This record gives sequence, structure tokens and C-alpha cells, in this order.
Amino acid sequence: MNSKLVYLLLLILVVFFWGVTFPIMKISLYYITPGMLLAFRFLLSAALVLPLIFKNKNRKERHNVVYGITAGVLLFIAYYFQTVGLKYTTSSQSGLITGLYVVLLPLISFLFLKMRIKKIDVLSAIMGLIGLIMMSSFNFSGKYAFGDFLTFLCAIFYAIQTVYVYKYTKYLDTMVFSFYQLLMVGILSLFFMPLNIRIYSGLKVPVVIFTIVFTALFASLFAIIINTRALRYVEPTAAGIIYVGEPVFAVISSIFILNEIPTYYIIAGGLIIVISMFIETINKYYEGKNSYAI
Repeated sequence: MNSKLVYLLLLILVVFFWGVTFPIMKISLYYITPGMLLAFRFLLSAALVLPLIFKNKNRKERHNVVYGITAGVLLFIAYYFQTVGLKYTTSSQSGLITGLYVVLLPLISFLFLKMRIKKIDVLSAIMGLIGLIMMSSFNFSGKYAFGDFLTFLCAIFYAIQTVYVYKYTKYLDTMVFSFYQLLMVGILSLFFMPLNIRIYSGLKVPVVIFTIVFTALFASLFAIIINTRALRYVEPTAAGIIYVGEPVFAVISSIFILNEIPTYYIIAGGLIIVISMFIETINKYYEGKNSYAI
């Protein structure tokens, strides 16, 4: 089995882990607050990454520190909106709406990098918006509306963070950069920890312990290592197509773990969102292919 195929399969496994985090985080939020979940998850992730960079000469290099911290601030905002939003919407909808960041990337790239927007980008964005509206069942004051709105803000900030990483981290040490990014998310989450000591009893609940360890070990550490190494063998666009599977795995795992039965509106809206993500990813593939044409 060649290296490319191995890493393609490992990327699918990473995306599966990301999808599964939505329902298990949803369960854990019944026992602990979003700030607690994020703080313990990302501080544990940073602690797990630390041994991998301990002897790295670049770990104290100024650019790695500054850009890692800045990216961490953006990532914290995205994750906090997502995690709070997850309390007020379904796990399936959270996964699907978060996936909209792929569709938002061209717009964010235009605003911050002045990259040209093509008609296909506009089409993908409109389709994503239509899918989002359909998922709300055209009821913007419904019981999931607030959670959906916060999750949409998460998608916006995750798109901003992705563009920032693309622009500033091409020549940085990926693992060192990731360490400071994870550490910053964990530190900022500490400011949103509850003052009520009784709430911390939720940390004794087995599902909470499992969620923190699973997200830190597999959705963060394992994902960082595989993503970093996979892009040496797998084209970025091929990886992007695999990433489209995250909301799909989120919906499937939510059905099995939480017994969430999506409505026809959610199925239709979610399908439109996934198609819009796929169109945008395929478009980037042909852009990259043509850019190398003689």
C-alpha cells in the first residue's frame, strides 16, 4: 500500500473523528460549560504536543509564537461560538453549519487578501445560504435559531482563521505553530470557566472524561500530526474533498449516538450545504490544475 493511499485513509479517519465530536460534545455540555470543555480539551492537547516540539529549535522563534497566538485567538472565537451554539441547536445542524466555512473562504479571501471572486464562488455561497435557511425550516425565531446563528458566526471566524493561516504560516514550523495555537485556545477558555464550584463535579462524569480525552487526543493531536504529514503526499484539494465529509459524519454519528432524527428541511438544507462545499472544493481543484498548465 503506497503512502498516498495510506494518508488518504488516515485523513478520512481524521474527518470521522471530527464528525463524532459533535454528538459527544453535545452530551458533555449537559454536565459542564463550554468554557470548561474547551479549556480542558485544548490545554490537554497542548500538553500532548509539547513533547513533540520540546527539542525543536524553532519553539521560541518569534514568528512562530506571534502567529501561533494570533491564530489561536481567532480559533478560540470560532470554537467558543460553536460550542455555545451546540447547546442551543442539534448536533447535526452544528456540524452542517460549521462546514459552511468552506463556502465562505472565497469571500473572506477577497476581503483580506484581495483574491478575485468567481461566479462559481458566488453560486456556492448562495447555495450554502439557501441550505442554511432551509435547515431553519424558514423559522428564524425557532428554538434552534440562536444556536444556528452562533454556529454560523463560528463558520465565519473559522474561515477568517483559515485564511490567516494560509497567508502567514507558509514558512513557519507547523508543529510549533500548532502548539501555540492550541495553548492560546486553552488559556483564553480559562477566562470563561464558571465560578460555581459545584459545576466542576461534572468532570467526574465518565462521558465528560471520555469527550475531553477523545477530542484532545484524536480530534486535535492525531488530526494535527496526520494533516501535517498527509499534505506531503496528498494534494490539498484532494484533502479538501475529504474534509467535506465532516458534516456528513456529524449527521450520521448524531443519528446513532443521540438518536437525532433530522427533518426533511434539515436533510434537504444539509444536502445543499454539502453540495455547495463540494462544488467549491472541485472548483479549487481545477483552478490549481489550470494554474500549472503551459
